[in-house]
Amino acid sequence: MTEAERIRKNSFYSFLTVSSRLIANVFLFWIIARLYGPDVFGQFTTAQVLATNFIILADFGFDILLTTEVAKNRNYAIKIFQQFFSLKIIFCSIALLLMNITGLLGDFSFQTKNLIFILSFYMVFSSLSNFLSALFKGFEKLEYETRITLLMNLLLILLALPLILLKINIYVIALIFVFTRLIGFMLGIFYSKSLISGIAYKFILVGFNKIRNKVLVFGLFLLFNNLFFQLDTILLSLWKNDNEVGIYQAVFKLIMLPLVIPDIITNTLLPTLSRLNHENREQWIKIGKFINKLLIGIVIPIAIIMFVYSEQIIELIYGSKNYLSSMNILRIFSLILFIRFSFEAHALMLTTSDKQHLRLFTVLAATLINLGMNYIFIPIYGALGAALVSLVTNVFVSIIYFVINVKIFADNKINRRTILYLLISLLVALVLWQYKKLNILLSAIILSLIFLLYMYYFYFTDEEKKLLLSPNNRLIKK
Repeated sequence: MTEAERIRKNSFYSFLTVSSRLIANVFLFWIIARLYGPDVFGQFTTAQVLATNFIILADFGFDILLTTEVAKNRNYAIKIFQQFFSLKIIFCSIALLLMNITGLLGDFSFQTKNLIFILSFYMVFSSLSNFLSALFKGFEKLEYETRITLLMNLLLILLALPLILLKINIYVIALIFVFTRLIGFMLGIFYSKSLISGIAYKFILVGFNKIRNKVLVFGLFLLFNNLFFQLDTILLSLWKNDNEVGIYQAVFKLIMLPLVIPDIITNTLLPTLSRLNHENREQWIKIGKFINKLLIGIVIPIAIIMFVYSEQIIELIYGSKNYLSSMNILRIFSLILFIRFSFEAHALMLTTSDKQHLRLFTVLAATLINLGMNYIFIPIYGALGAALVSLVTNVFVSIIYFVINVKIFADNKINRRTILYLLISLLVALVLWQYKKLNILLSAIILSLIFLLYMYYFYFTDEEKKLLLSPNNRLIKK
């Protein structure tokens, strides 16, 4: 199997995995927001976002490290897995304890505190499932993760949706989230044993000193990388109220859908680029440039639609005047979406070239900026202030990543095409703004077709089109 074929296969499985996970969650969160109202939605999403951040603490870099290390040293997969698994259990236990302490001591509403307790177990089982998925990625066997995720999220929808439609107590819905993650972890154990004979789940702490520095760098990075983007929700809950959280998260959950795309690419290419960085640096750079250009091409029409038609999107999805104040927040997040797509390839190149410490310093600074600015903006402007602060911190991160990677991505031929694409896109956005009352569905279809045709005939080079479309194209020439 060629590299191109392997990447396409893994892209397909990664698409199914990430999209099913996010679509299931976004769909259920949308129904909760619509039926339960901003207050209950704010309580549930506060607990869920807190759980997401503590998942990062529980993971603490072990997942990415397991993937990259196994990808480079598959003959030692059992030893590597055993080494990381013991540490994983310790960090999961610490995260469980700290999340419940945070719920007890934090100035949250009573309902939010109860949801934090329930979802702390969702956090543990999600983290353990993620760890086993990292093992599958190390072997570039993404189909195992896909099977588990599809089954887990199908079960979540089948169990939770009828109860949500009946407006059952929100605590029951939270318990269903926990149960499905437990099922996912158990399936992960089953597939891991079929993948590697002799794999054992024993608690043995051996050789931590050898990997300590890598673990700290990856772990702290993941923690602060998540915090600078999601800290706003927790601060809104503490410094404003559940209603403001609901308004903010209504937009945040919408943004998570297009963010499936860079997640899929990262999932697919992390093990491949980790290997190519050691085996074929020229191809490593080539793929990085292509991914950067592809992501920018994809995000432009999505961001334009979200910015121009924000009012129609909010009314269509949430159908309630309670969420009308989310419109301007959605416009701000459409800009954030563009920025995050633009720096994703830069970030991936740093991770796969053992420069994760540079990402750590960047997101640590971004988290401090986010915290300081939110301390001023949230009490005054609420959810809108939090969105503006998020925009500033994402711009900061993108500038740093761009400066660090400027030598890798310096390609005048590619940059000229990209700049022209951006200028034409800006002109299109200005024209659409004058006709923003047009039906969003019709406009989105026409706009997407125009951009697809432009990207095919003018934006991508012939070589890049072959990379996208030719089933026999080889990324690495023997």
